[in-house]
Amino acid sequence: MALLTLIIALLFERYFHTGNSEERQKYSNANWFVAYQKRLGESFGEQSWFKGWLAEAVLILAPVILIFLLFETFGNGFLSSLIMLALAVVILVHCLGPESPRKSLRGYFSDIASDDEQGAYEHAVTFTGKEAEDWPQTQRMVSEAIFTETQRRYAAVVIWFVLLGPAGALLYRLLDWYLANNPEGSLSAPLKTIMDWIAGRISVLAYLLAGDMASGVSKIKKKFFDFNVGGMELIEETGVAAIGPVLDCETEEKQKVAENLCSLKLTERTGVILFAFVAVMSLLGWTWV
Repeated sequence: MALLTLIIALLFERYFHTGNSEERQKYSNANWFVAYQKRLGESFGEQSWFKGWLAEAVLILAPVILIFLLFETFGNGFLSSLIMLALAVVILVHCLGPESPRKSLRGYFSDIASDDEQGAYEHAVTFTGKEAEDWPQTQRMVSEAIFTETQRRYAAVVIWFVLLGPAGALLYRLLDWYLANNPEGSLSAPLKTIMDWIAGRISVLAYLLAGDMASGVSKIKKKFFDFNVGGMELIEETGVAAIGPVLDCETEEKQKVAENLCSLKLTERTGVILFAFVAVMSLLGWTWV
């Protein structure tokens, strides 16, 4: 069922790909999680036990455990399978995106096409959350962010959906939402680091298959099993290395973002390989759902 769920979810993503981003974001916003967090704080905030890692566990793990138990209690009948499929699609769509890196960078590429380098730089800072000293550094930080944002928005969610089912996808997204405002979470930060480490290694293998394997392997072969190298850090290095040589473009404007365009194409090819990975896992019955 994991493969069918992913196909339906991707069709949903495709439907909204060329539409209004705000319309798509309605299906993946964290408003309910913010309200849920506020309600828990109002109910238990003054309790001595509702502190630190235990408060985080209640906040993040309670919805995940609920979803896990819900899927475990469903029967194997036709109607039950349809309900499980529909619920799995809703959860997966909710956890994906809500916007592809290519769409997030439309303003960036548009400014470059208009020869507005300052405008493009501002879009780059917004997308990456970093600042650069010159244009080559700007282009490189955008490329790195393309790989990490693709991983955070899509690849990691799909990988954990395959490994742990809808509960795994939801756990990853809830950790991502929580850490956006609480980066020093005593439970959530280490747990997210572990999940990124595992998912990052799987994605790295896909990048090597989709891109310049020789350059990628030489860059990360000593870091692949290093527990001190985070998943996102490895994704950045492998993605940039797997791009391979960037050919000269026909215009100066395109040359300024040539590496970024190659990065987007590489993430899309990698997505195809991850889809094949899901298909094989599903056919072998090695998925959670």
